[in-house]
Amino acid sequence: MISRRMWRGLPRGLPRELPQEGVYVLVARVKGERSLRHGVLGDLRLEPGYYAYVGRARRGLPARLARHARRGGEGKRLHWHVDFFLEVAGLEEVWVFPLGAGECALAAALEESGGDRRGLRGFGSSDCRCPGHLLFFGRAKPRPRGALMVLPGSGCGPRR
Repeated sequence: MISRRMWRGLPRGLPRELPQEGVYVLVARVKGERSLRHGVLGDLRLEPGYYAYVGRARRGLPARLARHARRGGEGKRLHWHVDFFLEVAGLEEVWVFPLGAGECALAAALEESGGDRRGLRGFGSSDCRCPGHLLFFGRAKPRPRGALMVLPGSGCGPRR
């Protein structure tokens, strides 16, 4: 069950009974060309369009999704690669999959369905050996296949 404090950080319309663990996909849109600077990855050039980021939570999935829905100016310390990405992209949807789906396998499936990791290699995959967990889809919004849940995004646009 999601606590009252945690619930305030989640986008409206989310079911209160989210699983505690799972693999998730954040579908976000970048509206104009942006650049992103983050430590080891250096400067990344982000083209306008849709992106999908694949992550996992072995526990505390509702809290993780609530964290991703918040902005840095809302008491969120920017730590992970995706934190910096979500400062320049608008979160549109969240897909939830069982933990057994595996984040690397899901990223590979998204690549097979048209996602592109070129220029984004290493993003979000510092704890594994796959090419990256952020994929670019251009103007075509990716579609969930096999998701347990498809949730609305935060409705937050990028920070300026």
